[in-house]
Amino acid sequence: MKPSGLHNKLLQFCTASGLYLACSGSVVAADLGVIEIVAPVQNAVTPFEIGDVPSGEFTGVHEVIEKEALQQAGSSLAEVVAESSGVQFRQSGGIGSFSTVSLRGSTAEQVNVYLDGILLNEASGGGVNLSHIELMQADRVEVYRGAVPVQLGNSAIGGAVNITTNRATANPSTRLLAGFGSFGSARVSASYAGPLQFLNEQRLVASFTHRQSDNNFSFVNDNGTVFNTADDEKQQRNNAATQSTSGFLKSGFTLSGGNRLEQAIQIDSHLQQIADWRNTASGSASLDTDSVQWRSTLSRTAAAGHWSSRLGVHYSAKDELYDDSQGSIGLGNQQILSNTRVLGGTGYWEKLTEGRSLSFNLKGRYESLDTENQLRSATSTQASRFRTDLNFQRNRYYNGGSSLFSVGLLGFIVRDSYDTSNSGFQRADYDSDAITPQVGINHSLGEKLGGSANVFANASLQQRTPSFFELFGSQGFFEGNPALETEESRNADIGVEWQSDPRHKIDTTVQLVWFYHRKKNLISRVYDARGVGRSENISAARGSGLELAGSFGWQNGFSVNGNLTVQDTKNLSAISGFTGKQLPGEAAIDGALNIGWKNPQWKLGYTYKLNADRFYDSPNLLPAADQKVHSASVSRYFKLWRVDFEINNIGNHIYEDFNGYPKPGRSGFISFTYQP
Repeated sequence: MKPSGLHNKLLQFCTASGLYLACSGSVVAADLGVIEIVAPVQNAVTPFEIGDVPSGEFTGVHEVIEKEALQQAGSSLAEVVAESSGVQFRQSGGIGSFSTVSLRGSTAEQVNVYLDGILLNEASGGGVNLSHIELMQADRVEVYRGAVPVQLGNSAIGGAVNITTNRATANPSTRLLAGFGSFGSARVSASYAGPLQFLNEQRLVASFTHRQSDNNFSFVNDNGTVFNTADDEKQQRNNAATQSTSGFLKSGFTLSGGNRLEQAIQIDSHLQQIADWRNTASGSASLDTDSVQWRSTLSRTAAAGHWSSRLGVHYSAKDELYDDSQGSIGLGNQQILSNTRVLGGTGYWEKLTEGRSLSFNLKGRYESLDTENQLRSATSTQASRFRTDLNFQRNRYYNGGSSLFSVGLLGFIVRDSYDTSNSGFQRADYDSDAITPQVGINHSLGEKLGGSANVFANASLQQRTPSFFELFGSQGFFEGNPALETEESRNADIGVEWQSDPRHKIDTTVQLVWFYHRKKNLISRVYDARGVGRSENISAARGSGLELAGSFGWQNGFSVNGNLTVQDTKNLSAISGFTGKQLPGEAAIDGALNIGWKNPQWKLGYTYKLNADRFYDSPNLLPAADQKVHSASVSRYFKLWRVDFEINNIGNHIYEDFNGYPKPGRSGFISFTYQP
């Protein structure tokens, strides 16, 4: 096959520099035939590294959130990610509280979250708490809806979120930030990225952040009687304070033979007080989490036609103390100490040849969990999971590089072993293995309507093994179910994207995607009259919807971008009262609108978020209030300083993502950033 013009450019660039330049934007898909691969300049975006996902080699629907959007004064990572199309955000209360995201009607457990390509989802389960990941550490965030790239290398029913930490360039960068806001909120951060002058080819990335919030916001407590307003009372939220301190250090240097060695360590301490649904003034429940993660990678960038590689090892330790000694949350007096240890290794290899690319990803991971209720010494759990993933992907370019066909296989083996004295369940082992395919195509339609257009389609089969939390839980509001089976999902999407000609006065990107998924053995929460949840396998469920996203930029600095997702989910279980009902937790309508204006001195922004038609429970008896949130921000740029002010939830409405756990109303934040 004769190599395409695009592929020739790709090979020439790889040979010359060993780096790719990642393509980015508010809406990103696989833009074949229109991507220009160019050598990076000094002030370009962070250079591409082996193991990253090239836009031109991935057919799936994805979005890249760049660093500027991640540095807002009062935003959390989950809130920023939730402004992406098809993403919904859930928070258990005030600022800094437990926060997760879901994609296309999935649960938080079905979304894989990665930090520099390392999976953060633990076998202990419960979804990844994004409040533990500090924005100061992030360079960009990639959101994959549906198909998952082989570089990440794990089957994911709901898609994936990959957080890339800051990378040092030849130019040093220092950043200091101090901010404060409503409800006793405060933040102090410092970061550095750049070369170490006293060591040849050595580069360093370091950051430190401390956050805290009293979360003593006002709300109307209905005292558990939704239809009786006579006992409603305006109160301050009790026992909801949060505090976190995190540090990150990464260094790397070039070795002989084109190899590069990199080491990173991340330390995080997080304390969250947990209010009960009655808002008891004497409540004292809390969750204290201390974690550390270390990782080391050795990467090699080879010339075209040879294998490039990225090898790594990682270790993490997390200690959690869930203290509900007074039994105010749900399952009696508890003081549960949990220790999680993870040891893993990864290997990624890729080779580019004429009109083709070939990739392999091998992962091994051993995880142990020890828990003990310190108030009841006979109640304890010892669990372990060994998981191996082997993934393959082959890409082939056709029609002079205007078409890409991608086929991949994701295989995994899971072996669980655990002992527990909870609920009279003494011992069981859990085994699961599968090989799941995924295919995708992207075709450039060429010049259409004054710009470039392309269509894409993807189909995949995904599986997820139950977490330890789902299997035997028993913490707070949740009980375990050791009879759970592995979830399965068939996912498909098809879409079209149009980008305006670069010479056009308005820089425009529009994307429309239809998606469909059908799940088997879906694991869903079922709640009893006490509000205590238990994971159950629903025999089947399906979902479909439309995602519309667009961005518009004018030369005068004015911009508009937004997205709207309309989805229909159906519980197909044979359980009476559940059949035909909407799946709980996920809104049928979700969207965001951002309007901004920027010049060298000022930046103004307005955001509107919509989340509507949602239920808390499987029988759809508890509807959640529609969320319509208006926010605004102002930034003033000086030579070395920037001042940011934002006000969130201007209408001062109180909403709940979890029944009985309100989020704050109107709040304001101001921050001062120094960047010499």
